[in-house]
Amino acid sequence: MMPALIEPELATLARHPPTHGEWSYEIKFDGYRMMTRIENGTVRLITRNGNDWTGRMPKLRDALRKLPVNEAWIDGEAVVLNAQGVPDFNALQNAFDRRSTAEIVLYLFDLLWLNGNDLRTRPLRERRGMLRELMLEVASLLLRYSDDFANDPDSLLESAREIKLEGIIGKRVDAPYRSGRSPNWIKLKCHQQQEFVVGGVARGRAGIDSLLLGVFDPDGSFRYVGSVPPYFTSHQASAFVARAKAGVQDDSPFHNSPKLDRDRAYLWLKPEIVVEVSFLEWTRSGELRQAVFHAMRDDKPASEVTLEPAIDPDRQPPTRAREK
Repeated sequence: MMPALIEPELATLARHPPTHGEWSYEIKFDGYRMMTRIENGTVRLITRNGNDWTGRMPKLRDALRKLPVNEAWIDGEAVVLNAQGVPDFNALQNAFDRRSTAEIVLYLFDLLWLNGNDLRTRPLRERRGMLRELMLEVASLLLRYSDDFANDPDSLLESAREIKLEGIIGKRVDAPYRSGRSPNWIKLKCHQQQEFVVGGVARGRAGIDSLLLGVFDPDGSFRYVGSVPPYFTSHQASAFVARAKAGVQDDSPFHNSPKLDRDRAYLWLKPEIVVEVSFLEWTRSGELRQAVFHAMRDDKPASEVTLEPAIDPDRQPPTRAREK
């Protein structure tokens, strides 16, 4: 029986490209991770959190209905492309804010289930081969196959920097699909960027001066790591204020509360709002240097936001799938 829910496989941050093993590389899309479930003509689009967003993307739903399958689980990423054909996360958020999602494109990159067959134990190369064949059966500009590239990862990463992409994803071609964080999928970033959770705001005369950011440590405590000035659209500002008001609390949620400026007022919040921030580096004291706000992320649970330690991919034991 086809599972009601499959959690996505998540890439692990890597220090450098691997030097051995068989790997393929794809673009790291700046969008919303989207799992597609199809059963007898009924399509569901499910976020990383397990939320059903089918009703928010009716054009994608209709396009997916045309795939010649009875049952399928397909992994992908929903994006909006700018004039240069590059994913634009702010444009994606604006599309949802305006409830105008007709131009959202779904890049599909893995096939997990097909017509009664669980493909998750098969190698990636086999799953993607089946997905490529399936995509040839449907002609829609809204559904696209996520190509992989034969170039070496260093040159791919340099090209990604030049066109202002977030980075690239490396995947072991002989590995099975494993829900959750996996060393079989790695992300190589063009710059340091990750999610953080807002634990408070600093207010000045003109309004919100900065968001106070934190991450969850392994013991569940919430640690302050720095602040960032927010850059909200008017709609995002209203949405943030509404969520912040609902989460106001008397005391700081941080176990290492920041130093407070006398000329600012502070509002402490339950650590529930997730934002994406880029930064130059970590200071010796464990705080962000030159942080830049990118977006609010309502597709990712706050409880999963931790420091992203980078692994050495060459030191990870390989996990090989069974061949058909």
